[in-house]
Amino acid sequence: MTKVSILNLIPKFNDETLKDAYDRAVKLAQFADNADFTRYWVAEHHNSPGVLGAATDTVLCHLLNHTSKIIVGAGGVMLPNHTPFQVAERYGTLEALFPGRVDFGIGRAPGTDIETAKLIYRNTYQKEAFKQTIIDLLTYMSDEGKNLKSAPYPGVGSEVPVVILGSSETSAYIAAELGLPYSFAGHFAPNTIGYALDIYRSKFKPSKYLDKPYVMLGVTCNIAKTKEDADRLEQQAISIFLQINNVTQERAEFFKIDPDNAPEYTSMQKFLIRTSRGLSINGDIDVARDKCKEIKELYQPDELIGASYIAEEDKLIDNFKYFEDIVLND
Repeated sequence: MTKVSILNLIPKFNDETLKDAYDRAVKLAQFADNADFTRYWVAEHHNSPGVLGAATDTVLCHLLNHTSKIIVGAGGVMLPNHTPFQVAERYGTLEALFPGRVDFGIGRAPGTDIETAKLIYRNTYQKEAFKQTIIDLLTYMSDEGKNLKSAPYPGVGSEVPVVILGSSETSAYIAAELGLPYSFAGHFAPNTIGYALDIYRSKFKPSKYLDKPYVMLGVTCNIAKTKEDADRLEQQAISIFLQINNVTQERAEFFKIDPDNAPEYTSMQKFLIRTSRGLSINGDIDVARDKCKEIKELYQPDELIGASYIAEEDKLIDNFKYFEDIVLND
């Protein structure tokens, strides 16, 4: 059976406070904690007033403290911004505080724009250097870390589970060579899913972490009970997509639109909507179920992880109720 999880970028809208956005993230985590979701991830992004996961491990600690059993992790840690020593210390600390409830994905991108990256970059990794850095990180968190002259306590021996994140073939090769789970960002890179997953599965080497490939696939989900409500969610989702791509405005908090008075899109916006939106499970329940079935048949994921930018807490939670039911029971 395909597992189901949540990826939260913690969106901040212009008519709410920072606390409101974090509180909504907590409420969604508590909902997931009482349902059958496998994990709840928060994404690391920087220099974005509309996405609040910059201090990812701090947010995770807050979420872990307000839930009781669900795995809470980073989706992911953008390794160019951190030393592996620091990552082992931080996530080993979380594991000590919340045993068995922490994991994280490792990414090679900076999670920000070029100018901001210059302020936080520690390294720019090509394939082999990135692979070696992951090996170093895994060593730090293993019992072997005790033998190092400089060891990242309390991360040593923590064995926090690691997933390789990616949107290209490079990450697929690394995940396969290291025998680690692979999470592909289908929600923003849909055109190379099949190619990357084929590489991962065909090149996979069993390891002490996994004996066979494990694929997580990211999708956006905007599901409502009726077509009318689903269409309204779709209008808002398109608006958010354009805001993220800086087509409608400069960098800012997200704004909501009135679906009944949605603006006309420019030719460039229509082109982006048609060509650049990622893999999604949207629509009313029946439409979403058909789309989920299609994705499962095409890509055979072991786990689907859904992201959504719905502002209204009740609609957000309903969306994930439907997503959970569709993924687990189809």
